[in-house]
Amino acid sequence: MSPTRFQWLIRATVLLLLVTVLAIGVIASGIFDPAPAGTLLWHLDGKRLSPSAETRDITWLDENVPDTPITIHVTAVHNSGEEDIGYGLVLGDEEAYLAIAVSPLGYLAIWQSDVQSSGSADSYLLEWQTWPHVKTDGSSNEIWVDIAGSRAAVRINREWLWEGEIAAGSRNIGLMAESFADPAVIDFQTVELFAKSDN
Repeated sequence: MSPTRFQWLIRATVLLLLVTVLAIGVIASGIFDPAPAGTLLWHLDGKRLSPSAETRDITWLDENVPDTPITIHVTAVHNSGEEDIGYGLVLGDEEAYLAIAVSPLGYLAIWQSDVQSSGSADSYLLEWQTWPHVKTDGSSNEIWVDIAGSRAAVRINREWLWEGEIAAGSRNIGLMAESFADPAVIDFQTVELFAKSDN
């Protein structure tokens, strides 16, 4: 006796459910998460920046950054004070740098700053805009940047955001916090650098 149309529908539904559960399991296992470039070179904990009203503060780190492909991983959270702020990672030096920043209000931006030009000029690669993967309400945000030569790829909270060419120059790493109104406190929970070996 051949199965009825209703039995085929049940079988198709069960099969679809099994495939869905399997797909969720594979994604949850982290198999598709990004992998850092190379091995962990150094790790820092517990840096805090407290920008004054309407100022941009940058703290340059003393740790070495090799010329090989690297991954920079930063986790930070808005601690207190003004929420109309940006905080994140800078790469370069005091004269010119690339900045990747998020805001506790759900915004983000990427720009290159040239301090040598008349005053300080920010050239936006990605203007300040909302993005659904930026965490708000006192949650930590993760900035992940892969750099190989003059090419950079940026992820926010493990979600791909941007990829493109960046200006060549110094590869010093800094932490940045900027208030657009009143003072604020930002805690940089971890800063990690992964690098490929020269071999």
